[in-house]
Parts: sequence; C-alpha cells; structure tokens
Amino acid sequence: MTTNTAEELILQHSTNPINNPGYETKTDKAWARSYKPIKTVTSHTMISNGLTYANFEEAFLPLQADDDLRFRQRAFPPNNRHWRLETEADCENWFHTEVVNVVLSAWHAYPAVTQTSHTKPISEENIAENVDCVFSVQAGNARRTVAIGEMKRNLLEEDWQDGTIVSASQKKLSQELRG
Repeated sequence: MTTNTAEELILQHSTNPINNPGYETKTDKAWARSYKPIKTVTSHTMISNGLTYANFEEAFLPLQADDDLRFRQRAFPPNNRHWRLETEADCENWFHTEVVNVVLSAWHAYPAVTQTSHTKPISEENIAENVDCVFSVQAGNARRTVAIGEMKRNLLEEDWQDGTIVSASQKKLSQELRG
C-alpha cells in the first residue's frame, strides 16, 4: 500500500464519483431572524461551465512553520466508492469521508483537533440548537472551537460570486451564517 503524506492528499481533489440529484436544503430558522443579513460578500470561488472553483490560497492565512510538521504526517486516501448526495446526511458522510478524514490526519497532534457531530457548539452560553459538526482543540482546561460545520445541499446561488446577496432565501442563509 502506498503511503501518502497529509499534504499530498490535502492538495488532491476527491476522485470518487458523485451523483448529485440537485435537491436543495431550505433554511428559515426562527433564531436567525434577529440577525441582520450579510450585505457584501467576499467570495473566493468562481463558477465556470457549471462547476465551482475555489481559490483557497487567497482565502486562508499563509502557512506557518508548524504546518510543515502537520503536512508531513502519514495519511491514507479514502476508499474507492460511489456517492449519491440525496440527503444532508449523505452530504455529511461524503464531507467527513472525503475531506475531514484526510485533513484530520494532519491534525492528530500539534495540537490535536477533535471532531464531534450533532452536538451543541462549545460556548460559555447555553445554546439550544445543535450543529452538524464541531472541530475543537484542548487549551488548558477548556475546549476551544476551531470551526463549526452546518451541512446544506445546493443552497448557495450564483449571486454570492459577485459579492451581493439578492434573493430572500439567500438573505435567510446569511442571517443563519451570522448566528
């Protein structure tokens, strides 16, 4: 079996075929209505020929010295398989298998990132809602959130690409993202 580094796999695109029937998640969460919609978006993606291309190099901070250490960690590619993204659970499974498993191979130390799913966000406040996934690190005696994930299907419209949000459904999504 070929051994890859985390860097080699992170820089690849998933090669497993995906059948996306195009079903869309709707969002209209009551708790998000108190937040103002996002008016201006900075997009690091573009759509061409029906495909979305991401420009991660400009979206993220520059690499730091400890990233070299993480990138050298041993990693394994996802198993060969076919995907059908019919439900949000299918999207979560794809994301965790094809993306998270590869990325977390670089984050099993220096510090270790832990993933939890369908849980409350780590917060000093009591939050009633669960989120789809939380990535956190231990800092002293406390857990600190690195990222929160909420799965949606085919929800972003092309108007995000030009920096504006026009439709009512996209404004509702932006309010949820603010919350």
